[in-house]
Formats: sequence, C-alpha cells, structure tokens
Amino acid sequence: MIRYDIRDEIEVKNLCDLATSICGIRKGSLAYKSRKEQYTIPRSVVAVIARKELKIHHNAIAKELKRDRCSIYHYEGKHEANYMSYPKYREAFNSIYNAYSDIKKSKKIIEDPSEMINYLHNMGVRHSKKPSMKIHIDAGKYEVSIDTNFKHFSRNMDICHEALKDYNCKIYVES
Repeated sequence: MIRYDIRDEIEVKNLCDLATSICGIRKGSLAYKSRKEQYTIPRSVVAVIARKELKIHHNAIAKELKRDRCSIYHYEGKHEANYMSYPKYREAFNSIYNAYSDIKKSKKIIEDPSEMINYLHNMGVRHSKKPSMKIHIDAGKYEVSIDTNFKHFSRNMDICHEALKDYNCKIYVES
C-alpha cells in the first residue's frame, strides 16, 4: 500500500521553487520539457532530495515535474555517479540540499503525542464518535490518529494542514 501524504505535492513544489531560486531560473521551469542543462540538473536534484530525504513517492514527484515515474527512478539511479563525476551537478546538489536542510531545521517539533492531540483539539479538530476514516499524523518519534467521518473530514484536514504547516510531520489519510 502506498502511503500518500496530502502535503507531498506541496513539499515537491516548495523544493522546486527553492531549486529554481538557487539556480537562477524561472519559477515553474523545472516542469518544462527542455533538456537544457540549466533545467535538467536542478530537476534531477529536486527528484533525488524528494525521494531520499522526504521519502515522497515517485508518482507525486513525477506529477509536479511533469515527467513519468521512470524518469524519477532514472534520476535516483544516476545520482551517485553524477555527484562523483559531474561538478555542476555536485555544486547544484550541495547548494539546494544545504538550503533545504536549513529550512528543515527551522521547523518546529511537538515532542509528545498528548501535546499534539491537545494542540490540534485547541485548533478546532474534532474526533468523531462513529469514524469512517482516520487522519494519521507522523511526527517521526510517534504517530497520532484522528478519527473522523466524511462529513467533517475536509474541515479537520484543513485545520491539521494549516496548524501543522510549520511543524516537521507528515499527514496521511486512511479510509
């Protein structure tokens, strides 16, 4: 089963924006069909960071980069050789990865599951007595589940997404 984080596409988009800003190319240009080096290097770097660091599924990365899933496998497979023998790739990778790491370090962490549940409850998330689905929040050291139903799912999901945007966690849905 593929666990699909609702925020995966947003994470890839943010990583693309970071890469285009560092490489000095137009925002959104990594999705161009061009094979010019100025686009292929940051596109490959974004795919590798999204896979190795963020553990984002190939399909979500491919969707944002407007490529097929096999291209993401290719970028991932060529990373080590490119990093070792291709100075422009290595420089781009190091710059983008270091900027991403700085952003990741600045995100907040909620240490305790009960603190997470209380925080979300105070933000307006409500548990359902008769749940038909669950929202899972993976904070690394623990996972919290929120029982919800179809009626309140969108509201609860929006609240979780907004409340946790500055926190280091992933949000999954189980129906």
